[in-house]
Amino acid sequence: MEQNTIDKKKSGVSQGELLGAAIIILSSVLMFWKTTDVRLSALEIRMNGTEKINESIINKIDKVQESINEVNLSLKDKQDRKK
Repeated sequence: MEQNTIDKKKSGVSQGELLGAAIIILSSVLMFWKTTDVRLSALEIRMNGTEKINESIINKIDKVQESINEVNLSLKDKQDRKK
């Protein structure tokens, strides 16, 4: 008779075990969220830096294109004067 009551008590999950499992799950979710947040912040910082570099390169290319156009126009004017 005593053996049956002991088996019945052990077959369930205690409140302490349930609370421990809940804390572990909650902490793992929070750690995942925080890690993801940090990685996204770092990625955003890198993307902002990349965008600034790309913008400066585009500005330099535009200046080179303007210079090429000016040289072409001046050469065309000189050729027209020779004719």
